[in-house]
Amino acid sequence: MFKVTTLVHLVPDADASTGTALAGRLREVAAPTARRVLVTPTLPGGIDGGDVIVHLHFDDESHWRAVEPGITAQLRIPEIRHIDSVGYAGVPTPGPRHFEPTVYRTLFVAVDDSVDPAVVERFESETRAMPNHIRTIGTSQLSRVRESSGSARWTHVWEQEYANLDGLLGPYMTHPYHWAHIDRWFDPERGPRIVTRLCHSFCAIDGAIIAVAAPATPR
Repeated sequence: MFKVTTLVHLVPDADASTGTALAGRLREVAAPTARRVLVTPTLPGGIDGGDVIVHLHFDDESHWRAVEPGITAQLRIPEIRHIDSVGYAGVPTPGPRHFEPTVYRTLFVAVDDSVDPAVVERFESETRAMPNHIRTIGTSQLSRVRESSGSARWTHVWEQEYANLDGLLGPYMTHPYHWAHIDRWFDPERGPRIVTRLCHSFCAIDGAIIAVAAPATPR
C-alpha cells in the first residue's frame, strides 16, 4: 500500500469556507482511484499542522501517480500559503484494543542526516513500541518517507487512530513512556535530540482510515 499525506496551510485571511470547498474538490478527484480518502479541516492544537489534512491510500504507487496531476492542480490556488507533504509505504499495525476510531493524527519528522543509522533504528523501535504502553493508541504506522516536500526534508511519518480526542491529548501526550523515552529524541534538554523539525496535526474521521492488512494465508 502506498500513502500520501499532505498538510495544507491556507493564507491567514482565507475565508472559512475555503478549506471546506477545497476538501470537497480534492475528495472528488481522489475518490475514483484511492482506496481510502480522508480530506478534512484540521482540529486546533497542532504544531505547524496546517488547515486541511489530505490523507490518501492507494493499492500501489502507480495508482497515486495516475491521480497526482489532478491533486496537484487543485492545490495551485492563491488561497494556499504553504504545503507539507509525504509519500510512504508500509503495513499498519492494529492497536491492542478494538474500537471505532474518530480521530486521525499524523506526525511528520525530520531526523538529522548526520545521525548514526543505529540511533535512528533505536528511535524507530521505541516509537513503534508506543502502543504496547499507551493503550489509547489504535491502529498505527511508522514509515520512512519515500518522497517529501515542504518546510523540511521529512524522513519519517508516524500516524495513529484514537477512539476520541482525549485519547490523544491525554494519555498519549502525558504517558510516562512518552516523556521518558520518546521526548528525548525531540528535546535537547532530555537526551540525544535527533529531530530537527516536526509537523503535528490531527482531525476528525468517520470510520477506520488506516487500513489493516489481512493476515497472510498459512503455508
